Amino acid sequence: MQEKAMHVIRSRFRFIVCFLGLISAIPAAAQDVYLCVWRNPERTMTRIFPDARDYKTVSAPISGNQRKIIEQRLGFGLLPGQQDLFQYFEMTGDTGGVIGTIIAASQKGEYGAVEFVFGLDNSGVIKDIYVQRARERSQSFKDRAFLDLFVGRSLSNCADFTGLYSGEASPGVTAVIRGLVKELVCYETLVLGGDEPAIKGEIHP
Repeated sequence: MQEKAMHVIRSRFRFIVCFLGLISAIPAAAQDVYLCVWRNPERTMTRIFPDARDYKTVSAPISGNQRKIIEQRLGFGLLPGQQDLFQYFEMTGDTGGVIGTIIAASQKGEYGAVEFVFGLDNSGVIKDIYVQRARERSQSFKDRAFLDLFVGRSLSNCADFTGLYSGEASPGVTAVIRGLVKELVCYETLVLGGDEPAIKGEIHP
């Protein structure tokens, strides 16, 4: 009887150890994926494009060679969840024509992903930007004074974005600048294409 009881205890102990091992592995894997998600697009699309009436989701696959080019230009690697596919949204107006592009970005902060959304007009100029979700302690990256530094800036001069901010550095600020430059480089490489890059200069945000 005692031997049977000890066998049951040992079996339960092994089960608990295995269960805890599986549970502890799940968050570690989940935290490594940084998907770019535009939350509530129907309600927020007019926040950047007041004349928008609808949108179209476009997904551009990233080849191994394209990823290499992008990462060489950036000076850092694309995050897991962003290495194989680039997604953006074409905004359409009353006549159905494209009036601009929305890009949802996700970049690694100190306490997880910093998610933000920005829009480009058809000339490649940043129309507006807002933070969608983040868990950072320092909230300075949400200030309009910081975000407005990039509004009106062209895709072609995003290599200069790092020098625009002279305030106190924080992981959230770094995440926004890095994420913004990353998305613009991806957009140019994967969507605009062309032999002569529009973005000039060394890009190492």
